[in-house]
Amino acid sequence: MYEKIIEIIVFVIAELKQNKHFDEIDIDELQRLGYTKEEISTAFSWLVDRIEFSDKFPTTAVFTNVKSFRVLHDVEKQLFTPEAWGDLIQLHSLGIITNEMIEVLIERAIMMGMQEIDCENLKSFVASFIFNAHSNNSMSQRYMLKGNETVN
Repeated sequence: MYEKIIEIIVFVIAELKQNKHFDEIDIDELQRLGYTKEEISTAFSWLVDRIEFSDKFPTTAVFTNVKSFRVLHDVEKQLFTPEAWGDLIQLHSLGIITNEMIEVLIERAIMMGMQEIDCENLKSFVASFIFNAHSNNSMSQRYMLKGNETVN
């Protein structure tokens, strides 16, 4: 589920970078692409929360101008499929991931002995990193509602 939310977030941020507002984004198009209302709602909720947080703490802004990008060593270049590398660059340029996150991804992949990071591995990593989806520390997890819950 979290990987699909990452895809929606990428889509929405790309739309916002084209000077569109949230209310101008075609949610029907996302549904035609196969995303559920719950996934769309979760992605929008995360984005709004992130934008509100960045107003209070500007150094964590979502839409930062990326002035640098990590250059990979030849061995590190072999870790990524060309498609995954393109996705990584896009995620970085949209401000979804930071240079530090790229470092963590590379370190984890090397320590785990991964031979190749494809697009699905990349989305899974980004989802687990920004949503703490696979964290063992329950204190650091952020609870994500799926859109069909009720609050009493």
